[in-house]
Amino acid sequence: MAWLPLRLRRWFRPPRRFRLTREGKWFIGATLLLGFAAVNGGLNLLFLMFGMMLCLLIANGVIAEASMRRLNVERRLPHALYAGTPFLMGIAVRNSKSRIATFSLEVEDLAADGKPVDRRCFFLKIPAHRQQETSYRRTLPRRGLHRLVGLRLSTRFPFGLLRRSIDVDAPTELLIYPALIPVAEVALRTELAELGERQSAARARSGDFHGLRELRGGDDPRDIHWRTSARRGRPFVREFEEESGRSVLIILETAVSEDPVTFENAVSHAASLALLLLRRGLRVGLRAGSTLILPDAGTAGAILRCLALVDGATDKDRGAPRRNSWQGATVTITPFPARPRIDVTVGRAMRSTA
Repeated sequence: MAWLPLRLRRWFRPPRRFRLTREGKWFIGATLLLGFAAVNGGLNLLFLMFGMMLCLLIANGVIAEASMRRLNVERRLPHALYAGTPFLMGIAVRNSKSRIATFSLEVEDLAADGKPVDRRCFFLKIPAHRQQETSYRRTLPRRGLHRLVGLRLSTRFPFGLLRRSIDVDAPTELLIYPALIPVAEVALRTELAELGERQSAARARSGDFHGLRELRGGDDPRDIHWRTSARRGRPFVREFEEESGRSVLIILETAVSEDPVTFENAVSHAASLALLLLRRGLRVGLRAGSTLILPDAGTAGAILRCLALVDGATDKDRGAPRRNSWQGATVTITPFPARPRIDVTVGRAMRSTA
């Protein structure tokens, strides 16, 4: 019988909250006024109307409570989120009741402070043992982590006199990538536009396969292509393109600007340029503050995540490898008030765009 106190507590204090709507306040005021008139006048017709209005108010609470039971709700997060870009947040609700449908259900996300966001989803009817999904459009202006602590389910069904609501714990974090801006013109004005097309004159044992040539003095015997050598009667070796000719390291200077707007503009340029170079087939790395991502591991997700979390005020350079330790192409982005300065180094040449 240890479960009995818990069951009674749940019955008398269900995890629901209710709030009178404006119509509900007027309705209760009219009910009290009618009850006062019935007691004062002693008319049976007024007592009958008073009882009917009380029953209507009680029925509103009972039906709303039955409609809100056994609902399972979950979010459907987008694949990638960018600051300043609208996205759709999916909300799926499943009605696990055996016979009773749910009507007029509103679902709101709860921010880190426990307050609902300015957008919501609405479900007109969810039949029993059915699931429905919809979404709401939202725009987050800042990059970084945005926390959601839960979901709020509410309904005014059936008469709109009471607003029944319940908060569901569903914590999650939204990683907002930096805002993307057009940087194609900036990139095309530099030598970076040719990196994806031209091939390095140097050859190495790693990289993309280039072709076959006859064996020369000093070549590694491990590169001999035995099938071609046997067919032609003389040794041939494999040639590979040197990967450093198609690798770019983006350096974001984090210890230069103290203006948040200027720094955010530089971060957006770094993210947009990194995605542009990755789409061109280049291997892209990143150094931002104390974080270093080499081109070998420079995926779009890793670079965008680093730029989403970098902080110019606190994430200073603390011993990360300097640019002179990198042998490939280098793009240095320095925050400036109007537009960040972009210095491009390809081999020994350096070009600057403002």
